[in-house]
Amino acid sequence: HVDILGVEVLDPAAKFSDDLKFEITFQCRTKPQQDLEWRIVWVGSAKTETHDQLLDEALVPPELGVNKFEYVVSGPDPSKLPAGEILGVTVVMVQALYKGKEFLRIGYYVKVDYADEKLREEPPEVDRPDPALLERNILHTEPRVTRYLIEWDDVAPADSISEGMVLSEQKGFGNPSELANEQVPIQESA
Repeated sequence: HVDILGVEVLDPAAKFSDDLKFEITFQCRTKPQQDLEWRIVWVGSAKTETHDQLLDEALVPPELGVNKFEYVVSGPDPSKLPAGEILGVTVVMVQALYKGKEFLRIGYYVKVDYADEKLREEPPEVDRPDPALLERNILHTEPRVTRYLIEWDDVAPADSISEGMVLSEQKGFGNPSELANEQVPIQESA
């Protein structure tokens, strides 16, 4: 099985157009037979998933023990976001999958606003905000963490628990010793 030891948001406050950067640390207690799939998704609209943008997906070959990698992706394409939902609060998600099954989702709220204080106080009346004038702030101190129960190679979920069932959903990582996957807390950047 795989335990997530840390996801650090690098540069949580940045220009809207800057790359998103995460440092991910995980531990393999047993060596998975296949690569882990990682995805970064930008939620484009609170009303529908059709505007969500898959910023990147990557296969990472896991090794037994502790693994660490930096995951850098381009920011969302503002032209694909609804004009009325570019500013305000949205979500960016880090997802971990094994054999196509999601076992972990970490959601971070992101506040998008004008970088200039005067523009924040008196936003220009335009159809679509100019992305060059925007900044984003990933609220990295309180991730929303959801763990899903999946089948790991030759180990199926217990009969009383269905695959894909939410194993735990919480703000932050809680007490790792109480979780079935023996997760440990995420290390957040200061």
